Amino acid sequence: MTEDTRGFVQALRAEGSDPASGEPAPKRSSWALSWRVASGVAFVPLLVFLAWIGGLTFLTFVAVQVTIGLIEFYSMMRGRGLRPYRRLGVLASLALLWICYQRHVPYVGFLTTAVLLLVLALELRRPEARQRVEDIAVTCFGVLYVGWLSAHMVLLRELPWSAGTSYRDGAAFVLLAFFVTWSCDTGAYTVGRLFGRNRPWTRISPRKSVEGSVGGWIMAVAAAFIARVWFAPFLRLVDALAIGLLVGVFAQVGDLVESLLKRDARHGDSSDLIPGHGGVLDRFDSLFFAAPVVYYYLAHVVFGVPR
Repeated sequence: MTEDTRGFVQALRAEGSDPASGEPAPKRSSWALSWRVASGVAFVPLLVFLAWIGGLTFLTFVAVQVTIGLIEFYSMMRGRGLRPYRRLGVLASLALLWICYQRHVPYVGFLTTAVLLLVLALELRRPEARQRVEDIAVTCFGVLYVGWLSAHMVLLRELPWSAGTSYRDGAAFVLLAFFVTWSCDTGAYTVGRLFGRNRPWTRISPRKSVEGSVGGWIMAVAAAFIARVWFAPFLRLVDALAIGLLVGVFAQVGDLVESLLKRDARHGDSSDLIPGHGGVLDRFDSLFFAAPVVYYYLAHVVFGVPR
């Protein structure tokens, strides 16, 4: 067995597939599905409460998510033999969140330059390292992938300041992103388990199927229309359709990208922190791609915020 083949078999096992038969198997048992539902039921009211309060409370929630997510990400990369600067990456990401919390989002260019220069300079302290470029790259990539993409949840919550609406509307902006994205996840998961047959992404995520992807897309569109009637009256019909279609695509791409990173690191879940879901990265990977889509659509198409 070659090294590549051995790695692929490990990846399949991590996803719960049978490498002997090549047939994908369910990743989790029925009790894990129960944990998944219970975790969701417990978390949703907390999310609604945090989004409704907003301000420093919601900023703290995102900061915790980013910190844990980055620790998971850098731990996966250390498993590949890389040595990212974990503390610097976490501090830079938290600074990004704080800047995005401000009303006019200043100093992003300064912060980006400072982080890059610091990572490059700190590498001089490790002349014995063999993969210096990779260490630098993975530190910066963690800040962008986990820190910057998550910062769009803060931007969504603070959007009323620039959109000229009531500050309370920020809760609806955040919940719109979560509701459509997690509806997409649920639709893809359920339809995939029931009807999934065609699996073109087996080398990335053996359990993902075309049928599940279509189910997730339909659920995303349906959720956007439900949100428009329920708590997002600022959406026109065409806006609900556009957000549903866009999130239905981007959320699933985000899920596949996370699977790709885990394949590369030969990990199953990023951690076991959330029962039934895995780690923070496993739970928020779709939102990393969906939250920016919702933010830029609301800011520039719905509310016409000047660029």
